[in-house]
Amino acid sequence: MRLSDMTRGEVPGFALVRADAADLLHGAVRHEPEPEGWIRPWRFSADQMRAMGSCQAWHPGLYRQMGRATAGVCLEFTTDSSEVAVEVRLDGEPVGTREVLRYVHARGEARMHDGLSCEVDGRPLGVHVPAPGDAQVTFTLDDPSAAPAEGIMQLPGMGDTHHVRVWLPCLRGCTLRSVVGNGSFVEPVKKRRDLLVLGDSIAQGFVVDDPALAWPTLLAAELGLDVVNQGVGGQVFQPGTLYGLAPTIDPAVIVVALGANYRYEPCRERLVTRDVRSFLEQVARLWEDVPTWVATPLWHDEDAWPSHRMSCFEVVPRLIRAQASRFGGMRVVDGAGLLDHDAALMADGFEHPGPAGSRQVARRLGLVMEQASTPQQELRARAKALLAKAPRRTFPLAECLRRGIGTVICARPGCVALREPGGMQVVWATDPELARDVACALMRDAVTLCLEPSLADDLGRWLGLPAKEPVHLAIYRKKARPRPDAAHPVRPLGEADLSAVRQRMSHPEYQTDAQTLELLRAGDVLGAFAGDELVGFVGEQTEGSMGMLEVFEDFRRHGWALALESAKICQVLDRGQTPWCEVWPDNVASVRLQRRLGLTVLPATEACFLAQSRDSEPQDAR
Repeated sequence: MRLSDMTRGEVPGFALVRADAADLLHGAVRHEPEPEGWIRPWRFSADQMRAMGSCQAWHPGLYRQMGRATAGVCLEFTTDSSEVAVEVRLDGEPVGTREVLRYVHARGEARMHDGLSCEVDGRPLGVHVPAPGDAQVTFTLDDPSAAPAEGIMQLPGMGDTHHVRVWLPCLRGCTLRSVVGNGSFVEPVKKRRDLLVLGDSIAQGFVVDDPALAWPTLLAAELGLDVVNQGVGGQVFQPGTLYGLAPTIDPAVIVVALGANYRYEPCRERLVTRDVRSFLEQVARLWEDVPTWVATPLWHDEDAWPSHRMSCFEVVPRLIRAQASRFGGMRVVDGAGLLDHDAALMADGFEHPGPAGSRQVARRLGLVMEQASTPQQELRARAKALLAKAPRRTFPLAECLRRGIGTVICARPGCVALREPGGMQVVWATDPELARDVACALMRDAVTLCLEPSLADDLGRWLGLPAKEPVHLAIYRKKARPRPDAAHPVRPLGEADLSAVRQRMSHPEYQTDAQTLELLRAGDVLGAFAGDELVGFVGEQTEGSMGMLEVFEDFRRHGWALALESAKICQVLDRGQTPWCEVWPDNVASVRLQRRLGLTVLPATEACFLAQSRDSEPQDAR
């Protein structure tokens, strides 16, 4: 017998379990009672609603409508029921919502883009809406694949305990009364700390079709937080809209994602600057110790919907960065890297991400937060563990970690990436989607050593690095040390030799004076001498590889290169490290030298440099 029949009283005498919806709410700032036991959940305080509807707002009527929507609010509970029914009455669709949806419908079939979305034990059941004239939505909780036999479900109250989330509509408001189940209990889940999102229609969930797929909801799930979604269609940086909020929530993280709507109307840079500053000042004052991420606007298709000619939108990202930098607890996120520049990801074709775009924003924000908030020591430990059984071509990454060189950008299964002190990036990735997210959200358009051949072309495209140059990795695996050659004396150079070294470097542009001076002070640049005359030198690159090998023209082919690199190998071994270098495939003499010295030379098909041009690649590949 279906729960829907039982709740309508068509079959009397059945015992049902009932819980007040008010006790199950997560993500609501407050709720108001209505007649006959119904309640209305709100994600804004009463003071906030008055501010959004005041004469100071850009569009008070629109904001009042959007403020009633229940974006981010959910019912969360555990139950042994096999079915539950949520008593719900949906509000009508706001006029502002219909205007946005008009452009979505022009791209495809007109349909309802909202409703109640249920997730059971992490398994999505999709979006449901009440039948016409009905005031409840029923969800079957048991997994059909786990039934005792095909077509047979567990008896009510005899199955497993389910963890249930029912997300309320993000484009309209609703009233609730009870959650009814056919088991023996419906118990509330303890509330978590909050992810507070202050945003516009993109954060609110226009038009992802499923309230569970709005990026704030997805990000909160990844962070293990509840979400207080204060995204409002059409909203900008409006000072005064946070009054009354602080006492009602407990934010662990705050994301500010505003600014896109300045492009639709005339606006002045001076006034926008004032509003951005005032709004961020209020955020900083209310939540001084809460990590706050301020995102510049996402990419939009300017050709499909041009910005207003009197708008100051083109300077808005710069204004946001400048004002957020005034507060120590705020970090700026480049919104242009959170979403691919692809109109296919937009539900309306120009600005509002669809489900795939929303997932991408959530994933990339999560990566940015993880990299910035996780101690480097922990990230390095993760990266070392991931590289323990990785292919041999990942040696440069592993050696950087062993030597304590660089900053770990990402350390997740499927991608390890590091930025060395000179700015070069080193990456190994086997998960294309994760690699793309890392490249777009965390990496720069700087020289990159790619250690995954299958991803090199894509990685170069994502980073905007069109030049791809294969390179040999040469690694000294032997236990025996090269023998010193008394006929070719080599000794460390000092900082007094800076001018001589810089003048004779083939590519001084690949290393700054300060970096060369640091190497000289550390004794890491070795010079070869014929009597008192300097005839060549060898050093290291900032990622630890042997490089800078120079033998002056009059002394070439007399064994000096062999002596210099032999001495360098011994110096690296003395530090308890593994000597290695990179060699261009067309440098036949250098490849021959590495093999003569006993280095294992990996095929040039296993690693490559990505750069703006061939001339911008690092000198360490010789």
